[in-house]
This record gives sequence, structure tokens and C-alpha cells, in this order.
Amino acid sequence: MLAEKNIMATPPSSSNLTDLRTSLGKLQALSDKSWDSVSPLLSYQKFSRGECIIEAGQAVSQLYFLTSGLARFYYLHSNGKEFNKSFAATGNVVSSITSLTTGQASAFYVQALANCECLCLSYKSMLLLAEQHKDWNTLTIRLLEQLSIKKEAREADFLLLTATERYEKFLRECAPIVDQIPNYHIASYLGISEVALSRIRNRLRLT
Repeated sequence: MLAEKNIMATPPSSSNLTDLRTSLGKLQALSDKSWDSVSPLLSYQKFSRGECIIEAGQAVSQLYFLTSGLARFYYLHSNGKEFNKSFAATGNVVSSITSLTTGQASAFYVQALANCECLCLSYKSMLLLAEQHKDWNTLTIRLLEQLSIKKEAREADFLLLTATERYEKFLRECAPIVDQIPNYHIASYLGISEVALSRIRNRLRLT
């Protein structure tokens, strides 16, 4: 098993910390005492467009909280074809829950679609904070619930919705970032070709 790649980390700025606390506060308000406990445990990392935040085949030990940027989660088939599974924008958390909890290597990649800034927290630190602070415990549960719900909804979409319905749902849920995602990545996420995506868009324009 490969280890998580070593990237030079630096202390976060006050603005990074403020952005993260605001973002996390949408899920669970954090007391000053709780926040003071986590601040020293956070590190700052920057990823350039096209760079991988997580690579398949590597064990993941951290959660990456996006304070700016855009990323995609994707699988790489042995034939070289890529399949997008999800996107993450500012305010989202990037990681592999399976890898975090089992120690196994990640099965997918996470790549920066734009320059990304992240505040990183080890999973062990997150669990320790959850033991020490009730609000961090609630936050941890809600973060994991959020990721589980997203995965379940994604599976249901492919079983129950047509390609057109999946595209319409994508537009609703990802409206702020749609214009930042290339068409071929959107088509891959929907499980269709770019030609099929173009036809769906044309039909929707006519209705």
C-alpha cells in the first residue's frame, strides 16, 4: 500500500481559519473553546489546477476542507477512461471515507479543476476532538452523514432517473459552479457522451 504523498504544509492564515469556521458553522456552530482546540491542529495546503489532492492507490489520513477552489472525484479504468463521481467546491470537504476508516488505499482520485486552498485535519485529530467536545462530535457525525447521503443519492439517480433528469438535477444542485466545469467532465459525471449531453441541452432549449 502506498502512503499518502508528502506535501509541504504551512500554518493557515487568519482569513483561512475564519472562512473554515464560517463554513463548518453551517453544519454545526462551534464554541470558542472548541475552535481554539482545533486551530493548532490545522495545516494549510495549496494545489494548482490539474494537481491531484488525493491519488488512487494511496492511503488517506486527512480531511481537506476547501476554503477556495473546485475539485473533481474520479475513477480511472484500466483502459485509461475516466469516470467522474462527484465535484467539490468552496466549503466542501475532500477525502475518502473508506480509506480514512479502514486504512485501505483510496479507489479514486481527487483533482483540482482550479487552484485550490485547503485546511487539512487528520482523521485521528477529528476523532479526538469529537471525544473532547460535544459540538465537534455533532459536526463529525453531520459531515459523515452528508457524505453518505450524497453517495446514496448518486446511486439512486443512476437507477431511477433518465440522463435528462440527471442533468436537470445537476444544474439545480451545482448551479454556482456549472460554468466552471468543462462539458466533457459534466458528461462523464452524468454517464453519457458529450454528443448525448449536447442533444439533451438542445432539447431543453426548445421546451
